[in-house]
Amino acid sequence: MMAVKNGVTESTYIAETLIPLVAIGLPLSPVAAGPAAPLFNAPPVFTIDSASGASHNLHNLLSPWEFLGYGMLAVLLGVVVAYPFAMNYAHAAAAWVVRRLSQEAVIGTFAGLILVISVYEGGLLGLLVAVTVGIFGGLMNKLLGMHAGVQFMAYYTAALFVPTLLG
Repeated sequence: MMAVKNGVTESTYIAETLIPLVAIGLPLSPVAAGPAAPLFNAPPVFTIDSASGASHNLHNLLSPWEFLGYGMLAVLLGVVVAYPFAMNYAHAAAAWVVRRLSQEAVIGTFAGLILVISVYEGGLLGLLVAVTVGIFGGLMNKLLGMHAGVQFMAYYTAALFVPTLLG
């Protein structure tokens, strides 16, 4: 049952990237605006002119049949390479982590990673923004029951709609 749920989730993420990329060429979904953004706008190779809406990215460089071909190649490689590793070693790796590492160590590692990335990317202001977003997200989850997935989508699309709201 969990494999089916995970498959649906992963296919949704992939669809939120591929549909805007193949059909329009603009990042119109939360996943396309967030983790998949370099496929749409990564100057100097892929660009989107916000004033005219003109784009030069994979949408312009590949035909729908090429998207299908490369997509099928990726699925085939995933089945041949990644799937056997995941099925054979995922349980053993997860059991090792649970037995050998404390929960505090795992949380501390992620907190340290967030700290390093936020300071590297934005200095002290970046750290302040990361802490503010974390506190605000935790309050939204605790007080309003807002799921982390909803927050994920809102944070990534904020880069598109906040400038529009501010004029």
